[in-house]
Amino acid sequence: MTTIVALLNGLLNALFDALCWPLKSFDPLWAMVWISLLTGVLMVWIFGKVSNQDGIKRAKDKIYGNIYGVLLFQDDVGVILRLQGRILRHILTYMKYSLIPMVILMIPVILIIIQLNLRFSVQPFEPGDSVLLKVKVRDASALDRPIALDLPGGIEKESPAVRIPSEREVAWRLRAQKPGEYPLAIRFGEDTVEKQILVGSRWGKTSARRPGAGVLDVLLWPGEAPLERSAPVESIEIDYPTLPLSVFGWNVHWLVAFFILSIVFGFAVKDFFGVQV
Repeated sequence: MTTIVALLNGLLNALFDALCWPLKSFDPLWAMVWISLLTGVLMVWIFGKVSNQDGIKRAKDKIYGNIYGVLLFQDDVGVILRLQGRILRHILTYMKYSLIPMVILMIPVILIIIQLNLRFSVQPFEPGDSVLLKVKVRDASALDRPIALDLPGGIEKESPAVRIPSEREVAWRLRAQKPGEYPLAIRFGEDTVEKQILVGSRWGKTSARRPGAGVLDVLLWPGEAPLERSAPVESIEIDYPTLPLSVFGWNVHWLVAFFILSIVFGFAVKDFFGVQV
């Protein structure tokens, strides 16, 4: 299963790299707008294909009709109560028709969010920035072994290894020296694991965590190949800075921007596709 998820990650990584590539030299907000537009169109199209469009239209028409009746008979409490009961019943019918399509839509939306998290949640370090590297081991006894960190020329060590047995972690404070993509090698005795680190690049695919071999871990962190099950290390994390996403001078979380933009674009194109939502 892990192999299948890793293959899916590779395909989605290539797809989103291609989608973002034309906008790499622009502010990341424009790439977010572009992907949100494509997502809104895709979600509307899928919803139209998997939902009972006739049933949704009938339920909506009945809801609107009964609301109009409430406005007409405002002075008749009995009629209003009956109409409100009908409105509630038709709303439940509408929800029944919409529930399964929404569950189906969750699958592509989750995959898109995972890819966006890889690109919009953090950004590479700038030269001179301080870097926290955290390595989580499978068993705390691994921390008793000799541990060494091999660094490339563009990264220097600021502190020795700090072992935290209660958390099954060992951590280093590093400093980025010059732009580049560098491999860090962590050695536990004869076992060696690696993690990529980015310095000085523009926004883009930035892997904050190299995942373990678990299926969920591999799915959520698609930026690098998973660690081997036989490795003493469970995961490797780098504390990258948050990528700022500015809208009219306001810093907005990328997930909020994505949901708002994709919903707005979806409602904007639903009539073009003739889809009842």
